[in-house]
Amino acid sequence: MSFSTALTIGIAGCFAVAAAGFLLGRPRRISHRVAAALGWLWVLGVIGLTFGTRSGGGQAVNLRLLDGTNPADTKDFLLNVLMFVPGGIVLAVAGTRFAWAALFGFLGSLVIETTQYLTSSGRTADINDLLANTLGCLAGFACAALVRAGLGGSGGRARRA
Repeated sequence: MSFSTALTIGIAGCFAVAAAGFLLGRPRRISHRVAAALGWLWVLGVIGLTFGTRSGGGQAVNLRLLDGTNPADTKDFLLNVLMFVPGGIVLAVAGTRFAWAALFGFLGSLVIETTQYLTSSGRTADINDLLANTLGCLAGFACAALVRAGLGGSGGRARRA
């Protein structure tokens, strides 16, 4: 799937999920409806970036940890962190707990890396991507939690939007 196709499906699906949520009144919290719509867009964006772009790795699996002296590896690591930050934000808005966000970031990334390996997509299944994606999800979650705390939010399930 090309990135542009994934983005088009993501945008269309985002509007469809949002419209369905508002028409059906489910989930009850508006923030959860918005999180569902943006979550759809983010997932399709990740799929497009993951499988719609080429990798420069040239190997099927990389189990070596990040070489901080290699600028290309560092840039790739940071881009992978950034790619999963929106997922952490969406999970925080949806009211997910930190431990579940960590598990989602890890398992979501594990699915991506395993799929890259099993489909022989030409991309490298990389341990560093697994770490960066998980870290990105947690960073997004933490940023959203800090914003909520700064705005005086209870962070809580008792509060309704």
